[in-house]
Amino acid sequence: MFELSPLAQAAGQGEVFLLKRAQDLGFPVGGTWVVGLWEEFARLNNLFERIGRLFQGVFGVRIDEERLLLAVEEAKRAVRESYLLPERSEMFLEVLQGRGPFLVRREGEGTYHLARNPQEALFALKRVWAEAFRAEAILERYPTLFPPSLPVLVQEVTTLPPPEGGLLEDPFLSLDLSQALGQGVVAYTWEGTLLRIESVHGG
Repeated sequence: MFELSPLAQAAGQGEVFLLKRAQDLGFPVGGTWVVGLWEEFARLNNLFERIGRLFQGVFGVRIDEERLLLAVEEAKRAVRESYLLPERSEMFLEVLQGRGPFLVRREGEGTYHLARNPQEALFALKRVWAEAFRAEAILERYPTLFPPSLPVLVQEVTTLPPPEGGLLEDPFLSLDLSQALGQGVVAYTWEGTLLRIESVHGG
């Protein structure tokens, strides 16, 4: 099953769940699609085995930092240079046809990639997946090498924000949203559109 779902139809917990609830409650959530293709993409390109081999010998009694950095760069390159099934790429472009520009980011994270059109969003998708193999990310989840899942959010905006720091915390919207959801959250917006919700408990 192809997993590129509009937010209203997407299954998920964490931030996807919070964004869906906010949308249902009438808050100005930006157009969002949830991409859940990581597992299929990784299996198709044999990434679990290929990346696993890259990190052999990195983690022992001590972490071999030099080998870690080399493995990280090779792992990120392996993700970026791998391919989605052609029908997946075609469907991705078809679903988003005529839309854009977009922010492309991993669920629960504030950093994002900019994409002016669906084709650039497709390229950004693999860059987001590759970032899961940054040294910091790997050390944070060690001894697990692979993340459990990598849902990615493709979010339409009217104009592109700066490459960094464009999503701004909205304290008044955060307060309203926290009251409506019944839990403490921080709301981030761009040009008045709600694009990110962070739980005060993390995520």
